[in-house]
Amino acid sequence: MSNNFISLNQVTKHYKDPASDVRFQALRGVDLQIKQGSMASIIGPSGAGKSTLLNILGGMVRPSTGTVTIDGFPLHSLSGDELNLFRRKITGFLWQIPSRNLLPNLTALDNVLFAMEVGNFSRQERHSRALELLSQVGLRDRMDHSLGRLSGGEAQRCGLAVALANEPKLLLADEPTGELDSETTMEIISYLQDLNSDLGTTIVVVTHDNRFERMTKQSYNILDGNIAGMRRSLSKERIQDWSGAEREEVGVVNQFGLVRIPNHLREKYNISNYVKFIEDEESGRIYIISADEESD
Repeated sequence: MSNNFISLNQVTKHYKDPASDVRFQALRGVDLQIKQGSMASIIGPSGAGKSTLLNILGGMVRPSTGTVTIDGFPLHSLSGDELNLFRRKITGFLWQIPSRNLLPNLTALDNVLFAMEVGNFSRQERHSRALELLSQVGLRDRMDHSLGRLSGGEAQRCGLAVALANEPKLLLADEPTGELDSETTMEIISYLQDLNSDLGTTIVVVTHDNRFERMTKQSYNILDGNIAGMRRSLSKERIQDWSGAEREEVGVVNQFGLVRIPNHLREKYNISNYVKFIEDEESGRIYIISADEESD
């Protein structure tokens, strides 16, 4: 039995421009499997489809076609009420702009307490848990400060406490360090690593920040609405030095057996339209080489 916590099969998402009635594809047949307890990043440029993918993972947007299963929930076929339950029970969201997580007129403590009201916590449990969360993100001594009195890094850490208020199994982060300086960025990454290793929370970060690529066990590259490849850590230890992390790049094979060759390898080995596969039975390996010249 598969232990994949997240499973996407041939997921597409189409949008229609209301002004021109023209349709465009944000996602083009995404296959993605992430195991429970993983910390993964999805990295790509603007317009690649990463935010659409995050919204689908969070149950905020339905796929046009394909299946999305998270912790046994078939998101593609759930009713509106069932999706609301999924969001309340399973997911937490950390956004790039702290104001999407926080109410500006409330203190850090009250923001966390407010987020917990949707859960089945007693008043006493809410207060003790809120203090615990603020302590975990280093804000216990700033709990009486409102958003306007917190620094950018403090506001993002408060947003993280809010995202964790419902004890989510899955934390989804959308460009969580996009507005932060380098020192604070590494601080936030460290908090996420602690959360993943200490609590086993599955974390998926979508970003264009390449530091996440080296600080997560798996990093998926998204281009043109599809997963173009994956890099993974060769170390079994927690990654603390992003600049020296040893990685390997692998291709992603979809359910139809199709594999996308990374662009830099296509250019290096002059692969454009055709390849051929050479099987080496002695070593148990398959080699892919260009076959374009032979196709003329």
